[in-house]
Amino acid sequence: MLANKILARHVVKNTGFAMFGALFILLLLQLLFSYLAELGDLNEHYRPLDALRYVLWDAPYRTFQLLPIAGLMGAVVGLGSLATNSELVVMRASGVSLWRIVGWTLRPALILVVCSLLLREWVIPQTNEYARAAKQENYVAKLGEVRGYWTKQDNQFVYIDYANANGELKDLKVLGFDENLILNQHLTAQHGQFLVDKTWQLHNVNQVTIASQGQSQSSTQPEQALALVLQPQYVHMVTADPEDLAPSQLVKFMRYLDQSSQIPRKYQLAFWQMIAAPFALIALVVMACSFIFGPLRQHSMGFRLVIALFIGLGFYYFQDFIGYASLVASISVAWFVLLPIFILLGVGTYLLHRVK
Repeated sequence: MLANKILARHVVKNTGFAMFGALFILLLLQLLFSYLAELGDLNEHYRPLDALRYVLWDAPYRTFQLLPIAGLMGAVVGLGSLATNSELVVMRASGVSLWRIVGWTLRPALILVVCSLLLREWVIPQTNEYARAAKQENYVAKLGEVRGYWTKQDNQFVYIDYANANGELKDLKVLGFDENLILNQHLTAQHGQFLVDKTWQLHNVNQVTIASQGQSQSSTQPEQALALVLQPQYVHMVTADPEDLAPSQLVKFMRYLDQSSQIPRKYQLAFWQMIAAPFALIALVVMACSFIFGPLRQHSMGFRLVIALFIGLGFYYFQDFIGYASLVASISVAWFVLLPIFILLGVGTYLLHRVK
């Protein structure tokens, strides 16, 4: 029992240091090349210091993207060093099962998974906002404002020329239709203020009601309360990119969009990509274990790293491609995002089972 604890600590220590070392090196290179690329976009408003600030604020998002690749390469290096020193052979000969060694390797990978979840939920939404603010003038102000926004609620189509996160709107138009999709109402308001629970207080309201026979009746009111799906808390989410939102924000925003019977697939894609990232990391680590115990166990460390890098990058680009391909398909976005992970995990498990 004590021997197993010592061996587990040894494997976890080697693979853990290798994973975090790979993450550090990959992130350092990524930031360096990103900064060099940003230098090509310099102008009178975007200076070298602004570019450096942008790259540093963008670092958490880059870290999140690199975590699966770092887990893959770290597992290859950590287990590969143990295999080179014949330590894995001794462990297997002493009765330690292959799957137990794989389980030990997954322990530091789970730390990366936790880091991934923490970054995605609490860090990246804020740092991405600061990064874009460093690169774009008045970005924070634009983020809290909606301009030219269309939405649907029940049988009404609503156009809002301007709204902000403080609960102010200007130039509202509402087109109402009956069950036969015939226009029966047209409402305009110059400005309005949010009250509470989806209710807005409109000012300078002009309403035209159209009867089924074609007669119309116009009325003007200084004030009128109107229920709108759009609320100040969602203005930020409407203007932000889906990748800049936390998973909990995306869930809340998609529920809001569902009330108006419109959920753009790009928000579903962003949500499932966030959810799938930790599982992709686990699948890549399992694949890395199959390299060491499977068909690549006789090859050098450099060859294993090259193959691991090709597979990791190939998986990343394939998952990215098939994810965006799901935007034009009628099948659920979740299947497109999770299918490559299931395939990779299945291949890695099969290769390990053959060794066993």
